[in-house]
Amino acid sequence: MRRSIATLGAIVFLASLAMAALALAGSKPKEGWGATGSFIGRYQVKVTQPGDAGVRGGELTMFIQEEFPGSEEPAGILKLRTRHNNDVVYLKELKHQGTMRTAIVKGGSFLGPTIGNFKATMKKPGVLVGRVATKGLGTVRAVFHRYSKKPTQ
Repeated sequence: MRRSIATLGAIVFLASLAMAALALAGSKPKEGWGATGSFIGRYQVKVTQPGDAGVRGGELTMFIQEEFPGSEEPAGILKLRTRHNNDVVYLKELKHQGTMRTAIVKGGSFLGPTIGNFKATMKKPGVLVGRVATKGLGTVRAVFHRYSKKPTQ
């Protein structure tokens, strides 16, 4: 009798662990990229795959944007050097889940049309490995190294 109660208790415990793991895995991404100090600043872009436009490098600036008085949200400006010119795109609707960081890519301005997406993994504080994909650039893979914790320096 005691053995069957202990076995039943172990089964219930394992089932609850399995359900908790499924709940965590199925959770929705959270807004932003985590604590403000963990991602705000300037990043050097080291290209590992240049995409269709032949991206050679660039810079990512992450900051808190005030959309209207009293409304702040994280955003970014990504400047990429290509074979022929510089392309500037804007990161909005930042989200994170575990080490994954995502954003939508806007063209023209922060209010412009959605032209692509950004996905990266935070390998360690200040280092992102990922890609930006748009129709014009193609899929550019890069490593983003934060060199300043201030967006203006």
